[in-house]
Amino acid sequence: MDTHTFAGLDGRNRQEKPRTTGRTMVIDWGMGPHAQEDLLVTAAPFFDFAKVAVGISRLLDNELLTTKIDTYREHGIEAFPGGQFLEYAEMQGRTDMYLPAVAEAGYRWMEVSDNLAPVELAWKTKLIKQAVDEYAMQVFGEVGKKEGLGKGVPMLDDAKACLDAGASIILLEAAELIQPETATEVEHIVQAIGVDQVMFELPGPWIEGVNLFDIHRMRRELIDRYGPDVNLGNVDAGEIVAVEAYRRALGVNAGHSPE
Repeated sequence: MDTHTFAGLDGRNRQEKPRTTGRTMVIDWGMGPHAQEDLLVTAAPFFDFAKVAVGISRLLDNELLTTKIDTYREHGIEAFPGGQFLEYAEMQGRTDMYLPAVAEAGYRWMEVSDNLAPVELAWKTKLIKQAVDEYAMQVFGEVGKKEGLGKGVPMLDDAKACLDAGASIILLEAAELIQPETATEVEHIVQAIGVDQVMFELPGPWIEGVNLFDIHRMRRELIDRYGPDVNLGNVDAGEIVAVEAYRRALGVNAGHSPE
């Protein structure tokens, strides 16, 4: 029996972990062990992935990084290195060093993106297949470009190619989601591969003109459009509980009747 003081005032039902829908990914910008502990004490039931952003994996010493990854996993959360670290390796001609290092660090998931590096789709699909077949990784295949960059192949073709190569989840680049002209392409991806295999990255202040209001508005719109079990990425660590509250209709949407 649930003895919580507010038992019965639960909002919408949510899948328990390990979830297959309604997954949330937090960005870890190198938080220390005490900050990580605080986050997990408060919010571990509410998120499923932690992206150790950009190349921060290189800046943490081996023991600290391994402990971080293991601590997340103890709470049912898989950490993975940000895709821009792989892109850096490619641009330095050191991609062959990257996959073994990811595995040695203890990661079981990784991101393969091409939103900054001048590479072809064939490069991305080759890396996804290699990560899956040779290192037993599960892969986020990111689709989309950073703001101001030219487009490659159509986003839907990109997404399908990533899935065919073995990606488990398609990440939709945040910079694409704030562009009105890409809304149709995003919808085509959702219709073609299903919303459960898509994770929408929220934008952040690293995108010109984006402020906190824009981030809150977008996450509300995504949950309202696709339902409380939409997959959301790039959530700020301080916003995890607030996002869960909105998913459950315990936030500013409290006037809506929970389904």
